[in-house]
Amino acid sequence: MSPLTALASASALAGAAAGGMMFVFSTFVMQGLDRAGPVGAIGAMRGINAEAQTSAVFLLVYFGAALLAVVVGVLAALQWEAPGSIWLVAGAVLGVAGALVTVAANVPLNDGLDAADASPEVWRAYLHSWVAWNHVRTVTGLGAAVLTMIGVAQR
Repeated sequence: MSPLTALASASALAGAAAGGMMFVFSTFVMQGLDRAGPVGAIGAMRGINAEAQTSAVFLLVYFGAALLAVVVGVLAALQWEAPGSIWLVAGAVLGVAGALVTVAANVPLNDGLDAADASPEVWRAYLHSWVAWNHVRTVTGLGAAVLTMIGVAQR
């Protein structure tokens, strides 16, 4: 197995893990928080966000997936003529896109929630925007994994 194939396989696994974490939030965690009512949901989400910002495991897996995607994308671009390179680059683009959405959309929404008063209006606006952007993160992570594995299979 070539070093690029090994890195791409690790990148696909990391992308699947990142997408899976986001999938859980999109499919039931946020709806479960919503059942707790706005004040309870906001308090719980603030706690989740604080933990996410300090969890070495989460940060390593989530942003490590993006870093691996960058490495795989660059190496695949340097070997453009090799079978599967286009798939590896496409997977890398999606892998990085999820991290960019996190930084550009979800984190600012989290910061806004931290600064806001707990009210039904604040929670409702946050919930809808955050979940919509989280769906994007879910699709980018899982899509990155699939595209990367297609590239690996073609090597």
